[in-house]
Amino acid sequence: MNTNTIYFERHVKSDSRKLIRASEYRRKLIQAVKHGKNGYDIGYKYYQLLNDIMKTDVRTSPILFQWNGYSSSCWNFEKLHILQMLGNWSHQNGVERPPKEAKDWFSKAVNFETQMVKCLNSYKWKDPSLCTLPIMNQRYHLSNAFLYASDYYYNMYTFKPSTAPVKKSYQFLEIASRIWKNRPYEQLNKRKALCYKHMAEDLEDDKCGERVALMEEAMKLYDGEEIQEKYNLWKQQNDSVYYNQVSTEKTISCLSLQDSLQSLCSIST
Repeated sequence: MNTNTIYFERHVKSDSRKLIRASEYRRKLIQAVKHGKNGYDIGYKYYQLLNDIMKTDVRTSPILFQWNGYSSSCWNFEKLHILQMLGNWSHQNGVERPPKEAKDWFSKAVNFETQMVKCLNSYKWKDPSLCTLPIMNQRYHLSNAFLYASDYYYNMYTFKPSTAPVKKSYQFLEIASRIWKNRPYEQLNKRKALCYKHMAEDLEDDKCGERVALMEEAMKLYDGEEIQEKYNLWKQQNDSVYYNQVSTEKTISCLSLQDSLQSLCSIST
């Protein structure tokens, strides 16, 4: 993520120690990105100072913020890129930690993406050359927020497997894929298959035919070991004991946009 060097103390009239510290934090943040390190701690310190500086009205000269070949003198352009990094790093921290510790990190990742939507909504003027960038698109950030929310619920599922969290995880990933398609959604089929598995497990034993039907749908999506074992077990039971018709009318409902946005608010608080 290429960017330029910024010296806030040369452009803003305020507490010089605070401005120099912000410049230093930004340089350290960029070094973390260049070396592929997780720079969440220093990035968050910089983000807090950036917000504080943005409230300062006395600016002696404009700053040109540059990111990946694009530039803007709008401070929200800088804020968006910092929020994006904080969201990515929060998600990375969540992936690398055990479920109990990961929960708060996934929540932070969702929160940073929702903050980006708010930041875009506060943009008063956008350079036409920037409007096509994903980072300048609310749909892109909503998709990221839904993706992080999906992992938030899947993290709950890994801690205690059951139907509700894996269903939510799939639903959020599904709506993310509809909002922003230019991204691989490798986990989509697996989580849908797991959802079918738990729906089958929730049925009574005398509905073994429907269980088999649900597992057949799951097998089309993901033939993992646990899916295969359940399918083989229930198919054998139905073929030798229950003799039920193999069919089902059960489906996985889609989240409405309103419900998904309400869920984002509850996750990110």
